Amino acid sequence: MADAYGPDQRRVLIIGTDGLRPDSVDPARMPTCAKLMEEGTLFTAFHAAYPSETRVSMTTLTTGVYPGRHGVVSNLMYVPGFGEDGWLQTGNDQHLLAYRPMMSEPFILQPTLGDRLHRRGKRLAVAGSSSPGASLLWNLHHPEAVLNPASTYGRSALEAVHRRLGKVPEERTKVKKELALWATRAMIECHLKNEENQVMVLWLSEPDASQHDYGIGSPAHLEALQAVDACVAMLLEALEREGLGEKIDILWISDHGHSTLRARGSLEMHVQDAIQELKLTTKFAAAGHSIYVAEKTDLAEREGRELIDWLQSQDWCELVFAQDPLPLQRPDVLPLELLLGPITHRRAPFLAIQPKWSDERNACGVPGITEALTSKPKLYSSHGTVSPFDMHAFCLGAGPHFKKGHVSDLPCGIVDIAPTVCHLIGLHEETGFDGRVLVEGLQGGYKPEWLSFFARTPSTHKSPRRFALLDRRGI
Repeated sequence: MADAYGPDQRRVLIIGTDGLRPDSVDPARMPTCAKLMEEGTLFTAFHAAYPSETRVSMTTLTTGVYPGRHGVVSNLMYVPGFGEDGWLQTGNDQHLLAYRPMMSEPFILQPTLGDRLHRRGKRLAVAGSSSPGASLLWNLHHPEAVLNPASTYGRSALEAVHRRLGKVPEERTKVKKELALWATRAMIECHLKNEENQVMVLWLSEPDASQHDYGIGSPAHLEALQAVDACVAMLLEALEREGLGEKIDILWISDHGHSTLRARGSLEMHVQDAIQELKLTTKFAAAGHSIYVAEKTDLAEREGRELIDWLQSQDWCELVFAQDPLPLQRPDVLPLELLLGPITHRRAPFLAIQPKWSDERNACGVPGITEALTSKPKLYSSHGTVSPFDMHAFCLGAGPHFKKGHVSDLPCGIVDIAPTVCHLIGLHEETGFDGRVLVEGLQGGYKPEWLSFFARTPSTHKSPRRFALLDRRGI
């Protein structure tokens, strides 16, 4: 049955449940997921990219390369020359659309799945309940194929679609169910029947949102798990109604995990304290877990070393990574390429900070506590670090080309999704990926005609190897 359709007829559906920790999958609350696990392949060693943030993940998923190459290095990035202050919010679709005209370079520096499909007369269609920027990153150059309730991306054709779908009803519970249902309806009613949409993405902002707002293991989080499972059930029922069950392969994934937070103040606040305490004159800018040199001076190198000393003296700081640690003459500072992969652009931060974490349990009995760099008192859990609780993500493949009832513990990650999708729809000639095809989950194993594809596609698994190295250093 796997060969019943030619490459032009094969389709792939990516279902994203944002922030889903693999250990949160409960068959009692997620019967649809449990049934697919019985029918498909579960990838138990599936990893996020660094930083384990949503918009970095979206870009890694759609390009199949690490942030060191695709250029999206944080949810909130500092790019000198952009806007009035250089800060670019990747969740803001207006920032993304303004970047190329303003900076005379593409925002995403490598081709997306949308770009690759468009060259062949096909489309990547997206429906998401995430931020409008996160949805757009999947297919930045073709926003007409992206449906998000918060934006029409300046396209009049999308305005008509939004009128037909209607506004998102008011949420009745703490969980963003109505947002998820809107995106699911948009996928079913607008994208599913159009065979030009050879690859489709349904991205749901739960359980990420409920974990942030109420904590991992909270009643709201458990309700969110049920809600996303119900949305996937609706989508699978639509596939069967349309007779698409044997034509579409499904990849149900998450982009990262989550950790309970022990808030220790934002990195921006800490850096400002260091600047005042050390009387630094270099302008450092900080966001998330990254520190940038906003204005380079002759003192930047020396003051950078002083800043590192200060950071490493803080009881919440585990490790410091630098874009180029050699000039800093600091053997206790690790190269940033361990996290981002080889860096081929100028957007990487000066330093990245890894806060301490533990496997301590929260009030609901869920392990994973991070000394979070945040000043938000009502942020109960989050992600973005190299803690295994942040980095371990969910991945399940089901459909005509996946093994049935199979479990793979081979290291893999979100960087492998794009090359796997290209393989599933017959685009074996596509090159330039950092990831590789998840052949261990596919029926039939290796085939001779795949060999040229693998030869052009690095199969290094840099991400799991990098984070294994970090594990040995005590992270």
